[in-house]
Amino acid sequence: MKLKIRTKVLLGILFLFVEFALIGGLSMYYISSIKYSSELMIKNNYWSVHYSENMIQAIDETPEAVNSLFLNKKHLYDKSSLTASLNKFEENLNLEEKNITEFGEKELVQSIHQVFFKFKALIAEQHVESVDDKVSYYSNNVLPLLNELKAKLFSVSTLNMQAIVQKNSNLNDAIGRIYKNLSIVLALCFVITFTFMINFPNYIAGPIKKITTSIKEITNNSFKSRIRISSNDEFKELAEAVNSMAEKLEINYKPEIKIEAAEKPLDENLVLMNVKSLLSSVGDLVESISKENKNELLQKQSEAIKAIENELESIIKRYTP
Repeated sequence: MKLKIRTKVLLGILFLFVEFALIGGLSMYYISSIKYSSELMIKNNYWSVHYSENMIQAIDETPEAVNSLFLNKKHLYDKSSLTASLNKFEENLNLEEKNITEFGEKELVQSIHQVFFKFKALIAEQHVESVDDKVSYYSNNVLPLLNELKAKLFSVSTLNMQAIVQKNSNLNDAIGRIYKNLSIVLALCFVITFTFMINFPNYIAGPIKKITTSIKEITNNSFKSRIRISSNDEFKELAEAVNSMAEKLEINYKPEIKIEAAEKPLDENLVLMNVKSLLSSVGDLVESISKENKNELLQKQSEAIKAIENELESIIKRYTP
């Protein structure tokens, strides 16, 4: 497949762009995954701990009213305060039931739900009035149920706290792996970019140097040199043109053809003018490529070709009658 020099330069720039885009994309992906994991940990487990603490706080607000119902009937308690505490517990319980994340948490929450509504039924005022021995009933039924409820709430809170610690440890391990992976990718990209920066300019400047050297030899009446360029682009076409010219010069101006040379003198000025014309074409091409790619090495080669061209022009003027 034949590619122009301009296309090759654009492909080289595109390669560097893709390389940097890959690094940026990987970095953004890893950062997003860390952010997502962190948000999930806070959203799920933190809220479960928060709901558990609210339920414990709500249940701790009920003993005064419950004691008044069973142990000290003469002590007046705030019924609205008891109702508010029970409603607060029930509200946080409903929220916790929608935020199940850990293994075994669902069974614990279901058990809390059953115990709470049993506790709520036991301390209902209508039920308390029907109990004869309120002290024994409180000690044997209400108090154990209250302690069981607190224990289960602490279990839910502990389960989610342990999950937060474990997920935080996993997150730190993931960050370590991400750092390692990014380091490897960056190192590979650095090696590839460094190799590309070293070799790609030589890919352009190398053929120009070969062509310039060959033209200098032609100007010195040495026609045996041939240019070998493997790339299938404008440089190869130019090298083939120079090689063709050198072959024709070598055939037409062999030293052993002395009789023909004596009968038909060689027009050296014409040869010099042809070489100058070829140099002018090569110089224009090299100058165009150097300006397009802003390559200092190509610019120097272009200046060298112009210097040879100027030298040939001065020789032509010197020997022209």
